[in-house]
Amino acid sequence: MFRQLECFIEICKEGSFTKAADVLMISQPTLSQQIRFLEGEVGTPLFERVGRGVKISAAGEILYEKALSVKRLIEESKEETYALRNVRANKLSIGISSIDCFSIIPRFLTFQQQYPDIALKFASAENPSQQLLDSRIDIGITDNHEPNKEIHTMHLYKEEQALVVYADHPWADRTTVFFQELEELEFPLYVKDVSIIEQLHSFSAKLAKSLQSKFESTSTAILLFIVLQKLGVAIVPVSLVGSFFGAQLRMIRLVDPTPVREIKLIFKKYHSNNPSVQKCIDFFLEQSKKELVIC
Repeated sequence: MFRQLECFIEICKEGSFTKAADVLMISQPTLSQQIRFLEGEVGTPLFERVGRGVKISAAGEILYEKALSVKRLIEESKEETYALRNVRANKLSIGISSIDCFSIIPRFLTFQQQYPDIALKFASAENPSQQLLDSRIDIGITDNHEPNKEIHTMHLYKEEQALVVYADHPWADRTTVFFQELEELEFPLYVKDVSIIEQLHSFSAKLAKSLQSKFESTSTAILLFIVLQKLGVAIVPVSLVGSFFGAQLRMIRLVDPTPVREIKLIFKKYHSNNPSVQKCIDFFLEQSKKELVIC
């Protein structure tokens, strides 16, 4: 129908089927056929023959104004869609938790240097999988992702976790502690990582009870502050220990086993509407290859 309206508008402008066919670069029989189809739709003739040209009929004048409005709306829609596509192509919304900022932000700074036209927006990753599905973020950085057929995951890196105690804790002078020794703790133990919590529950009933503390938080900064206040000890990522409170805390590495977090990049399976997502995926894949070469 839109093609028929285009033909109709051009004939009105040129006052001739022949001239309109030349402008539209189609044959005159094809043009005449399009108009016959259109007249069949509206149920009335749209032109009157006048010498070698045509004159628009009264019904045609009504349709002409409507056709121009339709054409304008379609052109505006194309422009707005193009603008929206370009805006999305130059914007990347990232869901990330505060615990991962210290390790991953430098990588995104390198990404931004490589793609300076892409604006990065960071959002708190409370539930990155659901945030992805709801299109509130374009990608997520997480260590806790529930499998979903609409979401792909990509390994980024693994990060060691260690025990943190306050400066005058009885273990403060130790550099390593065997994992099973945690059962000997006389202080509440705070852990944010779900996999470690499950491991501790299966390992020791005493530790499981210790984890049932009246203080709970999803913030690593708050857990470290609790340790600073001598209200207990915590297991947190190694990279964060020096970032908070410095010498007032002591880090003790855990061995046999050494707990680690696997950090993943998650993104929707179908993300072609935002080219920035694929650029980010390609960037981290390239980074992974470089790290393997260095290793």
